[in-house]
Amino acid sequence: MNTETAPATGPTADPAAVGQVMGQLMADLAATSGMLLTVIGVRTGLWDSLAAEPATPSELAARASAAEPYVREWLRSQAAAGYVRYEPATGRYSLPAAVAALMTGEPLRGLVEGAGLQAAAQWAEVARYEEAFRTGRGIGWDEHGPAHSHGMDLISRAVVVPALAGWLAALDGVAPTLEAGGTVADVGCGYGSPTIAMARAFPRSRFLGIDADDASVARARKAAAAAGLGTRVTFEVADAAGLPSEGGEGFDLVTFVDCLHDLGDPVAALRGARKALAPGGSVLLVEHAGSQHTEENLNPAGRFFYAASALVCTPNALAHGGAGLGTIPGEQALRAVAAESGFSQVSRVGVDAPLNILLQLRPLPSGARRWTMGRWIRPGGSSAGTRCLRCCAPRSTRRPPGGASCC
Repeated sequence: MNTETAPATGPTADPAAVGQVMGQLMADLAATSGMLLTVIGVRTGLWDSLAAEPATPSELAARASAAEPYVREWLRSQAAAGYVRYEPATGRYSLPAAVAALMTGEPLRGLVEGAGLQAAAQWAEVARYEEAFRTGRGIGWDEHGPAHSHGMDLISRAVVVPALAGWLAALDGVAPTLEAGGTVADVGCGYGSPTIAMARAFPRSRFLGIDADDASVARARKAAAAAGLGTRVTFEVADAAGLPSEGGEGFDLVTFVDCLHDLGDPVAALRGARKALAPGGSVLLVEHAGSQHTEENLNPAGRFFYAASALVCTPNALAHGGAGLGTIPGEQALRAVAAESGFSQVSRVGVDAPLNILLQLRPLPSGARRWTMGRWIRPGGSSAGTRCLRCCAPRSTRRPPGGASCC
C-alpha cells in the first residue's frame, strides 16, 4: 500500500484566463520582434521608400535596394501590426500619412531608432541583468556601451531639443536673462544635444555641460566644435554634486533634464546646483510625468518607464552608491527632495508636456528655514518656530514638506 502523501496542488486556473495571458504574451513577443523590424526599416530606408508611393514587395525591394525575400516578410509583419495597409486586389502595400510622419520625418524617426538601439543593447546584457538582480550590484551608464548612449542622444534630439525653447520661455525670469547674456549649466548633458540647442537659441549666453561619462563628454565636445559655437559652450567630466561655479559668479540657470532620478544621491546633486547658482538663479528640473502611486501608473507609459527604471536608471543609481528615485518619482517626491536640498520656492512650469513634469526651483532666502530630519531648521542649526520666516503664516514643525513653502 502506498502511504506517501500526494503533493498539494494550488487552485486550478481558469482555461479562459490562461488563454488571455497567452494572448498577452504573444502580443509582447510580437511587439519585441516587431520593434526590431521597425528599426531595420528606418536604417535601410524601407519606410522612406514606401512613403513615396504604394508598392509590391518586389517594387519596394528595388526602390530601397534591398533583398525581396526580406522585404516581403517585413511588409507582412508591418501590415499585421497595423503600420502598413495591404490591398489584396493589387498585392500592394501603402503607408498611412500618420505613420510616415513618425517613421520618416525628422526628428521623430530618431525616437524610433534611438529606442531600438537601447532595446538591442539591453537584450545583449541579459546575463549581466540576471547577476544584478541576484546580487544587487549596480550597472553604470558607461557599462551599457556606445550604442546605448547614441540611442539616448537620438531620443533627446527627437523629444527634448524641439521642446526646449518653449520650456525656457515658460520659466519665470529666465529667458530675458539669457537673451541679455547669462550662464547656464546642463547636468547630465550626455552627447550635448540639448546644451548645444540652448546655446543656439541664446547666442549671448555661455553654457557648460557636465556628465560623469567621459566618452559622452568627448562626443559632446566634438558636436560643439562642429556646430561652430567657439568658447561659449564647454563640456566637462564632473559629478553632478560637484558642479563647478562659473568664474566664481555662479549660474543663472542649472538644468536637470530627465537625469535626477538616475543619480545615486539626488539631494547632493541639487545642493551642489544650489550652491553654484548666481543670486536670483534657478534650477529647471525635468522628470518623467506620473503619479507617486503605483496603481495610477498601470498603463503603457508606466510599463515602459518602470522597465527603463529597472534596466537603466536604478542600476546607475546603485552603481553610484544610492537607490535612486525611480523613473517615475512623482511630484510630491520631487518637491520633498528639492526642500531637503534647500529650495524653498518650487513652482510647476505650465507647459504642454504630456510625458514630463517641469519644476522651477529657487533657493531659500537668507535666514529662511530648511526641512531636515522631519523638522524645519534655521541656518545655523536652531529649530524654527511654528511660523514661516518668509510669510509669517502658522505652520507645524512636523508638517511634511509637500510644497516646501507655505507662500
